[in-house]
Amino acid sequence: MLNLIGTIFRGESQSPEKFWIAAVVCVTTVLSNSISQGEDSAAASTAVTKTVRKSHLELESGPKTGSTINQFFVRAVTGPHRNRSVCYVCRYGSRPVVMVLIQQPDPKIATLLKAIDAVVDDNRVSGLRSFGVLVTNESARAVPILQTMAFDERIRMPLTAATTAIAGSSCHNLHKDAATTVILYRNQLAVRNYAFAVGTIDERSLKPLLDGVKQLIDPTGKTSVKP
Repeated sequence: MLNLIGTIFRGESQSPEKFWIAAVVCVTTVLSNSISQGEDSAAASTAVTKTVRKSHLELESGPKTGSTINQFFVRAVTGPHRNRSVCYVCRYGSRPVVMVLIQQPDPKIATLLKAIDAVVDDNRVSGLRSFGVLVTNESARAVPILQTMAFDERIRMPLTAATTAIAGSSCHNLHKDAATTVILYRNQLAVRNYAFAVGTIDERSLKPLLDGVKQLIDPTGKTSVKP
């Protein structure tokens, strides 16, 4: 799975052009200008990267707080209901739930899923549940991808597939640039959403999500949740 994702996001490189300097006296000037331009280019690149990363973290994706979570059927790929059509929103009822909606593959998606798995496993007694949904109109292709990821990365939450119809504003209102949207809900009412653009999942960005799960389990803050 990770190799597949790596090929999707592979980059291209370009070899620099070679220049011959006719006069030795010009060498120092050329190198000096080149270094200066390189520093300016690096600074500009860093600024652009920070700006892009900031915009990714500010993505708004998912239903508004307090709105009802729409019930929908998925094709269960892993878990106790695999190979069946099931509505996990219906099955989990009023329990606190972490729902992960994946619109685009991300090289770090397994890291996010395993972090959620760890919290859910430590807090099942509180009723906490989770499930993941690959949003795609190619469910036949999704099945082996999800099965492979679950096996290779030991993902324990049920992984499923659903059509892109659930991404619309009339359902879960997913932002088109949000590769992954995590929706926390309780009593089938939205509590909070976390959106991740491709390449923005890391330990730092996961902390607010895990803190949000802690509040979902126990709004009083008395529940001990392991990171």
